Amino acid sequence: MELTKLTATTRVLGANRENKRLRKAGLIPATYYGKGMEKSVNLTVSANDVRKVLAPGKRYTLLDLVIDGKEGNPAVIYLADKDAITGEFIHLDFIKIAEDQKVTVRVPVRLSGLPVGVKTQGGLFSQETRYLKLNALPTCIPTALEMDISEFGTNVTFYAKDLKLAEGVELASTPRTVIFTITSKSKKGESAAASAEAAASAEAK
Repeated sequence: MELTKLTATTRVLGANRENKRLRKAGLIPATYYGKGMEKSVNLTVSANDVRKVLAPGKRYTLLDLVIDGKEGNPAVIYLADKDAITGEFIHLDFIKIAEDQKVTVRVPVRLSGLPVGVKTQGGLFSQETRYLKLNALPTCIPTALEMDISEFGTNVTFYAKDLKLAEGVELASTPRTVIFTITSKSKKGESAAASAEAAASAEAK
């Protein structure tokens, strides 16, 4: 398992103002925990170093946290809190990994292509889910779940369970999570009319 080194320093938990001071200094408060560890370890990592080591578009870069100069702390970023305005990391959770143990991760669903059902059949497309949870071996964590939907016609509801996953990866989200739908305009209209009629009937009662 090839790991990318990331320098980290232990820290003592402090007040919120201490975290603000760290961020101003270009550091990100973080926590490292996982199976086999007696307790979690509170850390700081350099914001610049994090940006450098993360593979482009891939949050789940396999890391070796060099904590206070000591190597041998395999991890991935499990949770990442970002500032709503700047998009910068404000806190990171690193989870310990092992080559033969699956971890739960959240990856984006990326759909490509214009469905036949929209292009030639006048259907309406809607992507209902943009992220899914997976259980995956560290070396098998995908950057994204990518799917070409060009060949789909109308009256389609595509579920998470219908995705083809690579070996070493299994679905952790609910199998019947809807990824996307393609409905015909007539069906949409009929559904809306039925809903309106039901509402009117309820009011009358």
